[in-house]
Amino acid sequence: MNIKKPLIEHVLYPLMEKRRGNTVRAKVRELQSTERLGADELRKRQTAALTELLLHCAEHVPAYRESGLTADGIRSDPWGSLAKIEPLSKEAFRERPDDFLADNVPQSARIANHTGGSTGLPLRFFMSRDQVERYEAARWRGLGWYGITFGSRSIMVWGNPVELSANAQKKEQLRERLLKNRQILSAYTLSEQHAPEYLKLLNRYKPEYLYGYSSALAEFARILKPHRERLKVRLKAVVSTSEILFPWQSEIIGETFGCPVVDEYGARDAGILAYACPEGRLHITAENAIIEALDPVTLEPLPPGREGVLAVTDLYSRAQPRLRYLLGDVGAVSQETCSCGLGLPILETLVGRENTMLVGPNGELVHGTVVSRIAQAHAGVKGYRFVQTAESTGVLYLVTEQGAHAAEEIAAEIGRVLPNVEITTQLVDKIEPSASGKMSYVVREFDLPK
Repeated sequence: MNIKKPLIEHVLYPLMEKRRGNTVRAKVRELQSTERLGADELRKRQTAALTELLLHCAEHVPAYRESGLTADGIRSDPWGSLAKIEPLSKEAFRERPDDFLADNVPQSARIANHTGGSTGLPLRFFMSRDQVERYEAARWRGLGWYGITFGSRSIMVWGNPVELSANAQKKEQLRERLLKNRQILSAYTLSEQHAPEYLKLLNRYKPEYLYGYSSALAEFARILKPHRERLKVRLKAVVSTSEILFPWQSEIIGETFGCPVVDEYGARDAGILAYACPEGRLHITAENAIIEALDPVTLEPLPPGREGVLAVTDLYSRAQPRLRYLLGDVGAVSQETCSCGLGLPILETLVGRENTMLVGPNGELVHGTVVSRIAQAHAGVKGYRFVQTAESTGVLYLVTEQGAHAAEEIAAEIGRVLPNVEITTQLVDKIEPSASGKMSYVVREFDLPK
């Protein structure tokens, strides 16, 4: 019997709520009470929260006091006031972070955090306790759609050694197991020779769900697929986060573990922004955030269904607000409703980072997912990375059993999509993830032409 689950849910969480004022479970209930509201009611709630946020920024945040926001303008047209704010890039925020600190939030109430720096330098920022709890609540609301609760036992296929010393990692592992009923399996050491150990771990530990990077989960599934008849555990879900979940990854994960494969979209500096429902649609956490799709060059708003760079406004950020914050992700927002019954808006597509948009002939933008489709269609490909180094040059790194012929064939297919790019190929033994553990399959190394 898994005694930790009731211990966490009926003892530890109530204690945290009593002693520390933890309100995550209350926030989960709040989100559950609004998730089936209609679009008009959700819009009213967003409008009220946006008005409060903008008034806070106009009065207490130097960067936005300078932007021309006024109390009268905000109250009369909060959405129009937001639209006048120039989208904020990570680079612009990094240049003057102190200008975004609210002067009425004391240092003692600011929670320091930072990104892993997988696409550049780590970004340091501050959050409020309420903000952190709302992020957590959004995750547990989404997990709840699959019957997963606070004490549900899990295995996390993860790894971020650049952030923790060896001793700190051991302490974190112990904390995860005792307080969160979670065991961490390193994403850095996944190997076919350890398949018997993985089977033993899964069958003995009996997790209710797996959680991790899509690339790591797909590799874990690939290793275990030949042995799946020996798996004695029934998972409620496998939850992918932090990376784009490609269809081929979802397919092999689902085949191996025989359960729903769930896409979680979020960022450390923006929270849990969307969660896939049992119908497979990504539902935006509209109670916490506003998401816009903007033209990647002009940064003008795009109509529903058009893919662009995503700008996020966290409705409850108070310590260091960032309005229309550009995460660097590309996707499209939909006006469709979902058959699952949730009233939350839908993120129609989520296709990767801004730097995975490649430049084709005459400056035409070609999303890097086309490269992924080409590479994955070839048997024997075990890993790949395509880097567009300039508008006219690119390099294909390939791990394949088929040798140079396969590399030339794949490069030729990519060349038909990008006829302006001269592609060289390199056969390698392994494609390494970034220092944070995330995998990049397609990268553009230069700025988009204006």
